[in-house]
Amino acid sequence: MKYLVKEIQLGQSIGELASLGKDEILVRMNREQEKKSEGETHITGPLINDLEKSLMPLDELAFEGKLNEMMALMPFQEVFRRVLIPLQIRVGELWFEEKVSIAVEHYVTTQVKQKLFSVMSILGMRNGPKVVIACPPWDLHEIGAQMVAYHCSTLGYQTTLLGANLPVESLIHFCTRTNPDAVALSFTSSVSDNKCRAYFSEISKYILPLCMVLVGGQGINQRDIALENQDFKIMKSLHDLDNIFNNSVD
Repeated sequence: MKYLVKEIQLGQSIGELASLGKDEILVRMNREQEKKSEGETHITGPLINDLEKSLMPLDELAFEGKLNEMMALMPFQEVFRRVLIPLQIRVGELWFEEKVSIAVEHYVTTQVKQKLFSVMSILGMRNGPKVVIACPPWDLHEIGAQMVAYHCSTLGYQTTLLGANLPVESLIHFCTRTNPDAVALSFTSSVSDNKCRAYFSEISKYILPLCMVLVGGQGINQRDIALENQDFKIMKSLHDLDNIFNNSVD
């Protein structure tokens, strides 16, 4: 990875690197000492900046070409961690700063979703714990839930993604019929305290008796009051998710 960053910073394009072939790139990458966590922003930055150039203005062919080339150059786990996740964060920032339109944000989200689903479809049979992943009924953004679903699938969990805007009644009905080992709820959008309390009250009453419930996403960061005295597991990152499952799921 250090090799890729160095070459990009020196002005070489992703396309030129791709011409070397994946095997040659991996050989060269393996010669470089892996960066520690404090250095990962230096690795991610040039990759995201290269994609960002194709968004302002939007050049679909260039963006998709660069993204596909990155996937050819790196193992998907690295693309997932160092490209797809920070890309979504960066595009969200650009939209908030009014540098890209909501249409561009949706376009990027669709591209990321396609990559995740294409890889998940070839992961094969999974025999681990059953995990249901969903978003609350007011949340129309499911990319965070999809990233959690992909991560769980790579760990061998039997993953069911129910998606965005899911009524609590539907979630309860599904869980009572399937008896999952865990439910993971992804919150992207904020909502009123009263609405949030009512939602968690239903989850606490009908789903917590069935299985473990994990809660995460930027929409829940300000909702601690709704989780008081509740036996929910808070996940602030995929690392937290791993720790929770390792400690709680057989």
